[in-house]
Amino acid sequence: MEKVVEVSHVQFGYTKDKLVFNDLNLEVYAGEYVCLIGHNGSGKSTLAKLLIGLNEIKSGKITIFNKELNEQNIYDIRKDVGIIFQNPDNQFIGATVRDDIAFGLENNCVPHDKMEEIVTYFARKVNMEEFLDKEPGNLSGGQKQRVAIAGTLAMNPKLLIMDESTSMLDPKGKREIRELTNELRKENKDLTIISITHDIEEVLQADRVIVINQGEVLLNDKPEVVFKNVETLRNIKLDIPFSYKLNEVLNSLGIKVESNDFEGLVKELCQ
Repeated sequence: MEKVVEVSHVQFGYTKDKLVFNDLNLEVYAGEYVCLIGHNGSGKSTLAKLLIGLNEIKSGKITIFNKELNEQNIYDIRKDVGIIFQNPDNQFIGATVRDDIAFGLENNCVPHDKMEEIVTYFARKVNMEEFLDKEPGNLSGGQKQRVAIAGTLAMNPKLLIMDESTSMLDPKGKREIRELTNELRKENKDLTIISITHDIEEVLQADRVIVINQGEVLLNDKPEVVFKNVETLRNIKLDIPFSYKLNEVLNSLGIKVESNDFEGLVKELCQ
């Protein structure tokens, strides 16, 4: 399987005497949906900024699409990378929602007739089509985030980095974005997604979960494997899915059911 991202022995710190990462190593493969989780201050958002070259590493190497991330090719790499930040105000440029979604398309010289079609398509995808002529500053936080998501997806990135991109959405909005993510993956099997999130329901649908703690990879496996490390996750103050909490309670009562075996759970409770 082709590597899309390779972080090798990366060292980085905002100050000389305090490192965020001392020796970070991880890989992400083409078509994967990887969730990064960890407590606040563990380095997740810092990693996202490193992957798009907003911060420069002290040592080590970051490779994206088989190209080492450096000053010579950073702009070439960014053409295939889309990032959605936690604060949507950091991404607004256009005077209207329509202009903002279209901004990246204009920079890539997409023909106007195709541009309109793409803008409308993604505005509809995030339920913002009726706001296309509104000023971004007049939108709610959740609406702004939807527009930021639409603008990034419109660029058709090969690698999509989501840095707490649903944090300002209500539960319904988060569910809609999870559904949109799944739909995008079905439409484009080669789309690679790195999602930094606290949304446990989102983590459960990922192909792989990477747990970062104190600047290091603590756990790296499928969700069902990672969440079996209940005590480890609790020790670093991370939540676990409700189904796993329920499984703990049932096990304490002598009812043995796998966390994701809901059919088995129903049978046990009906006995």
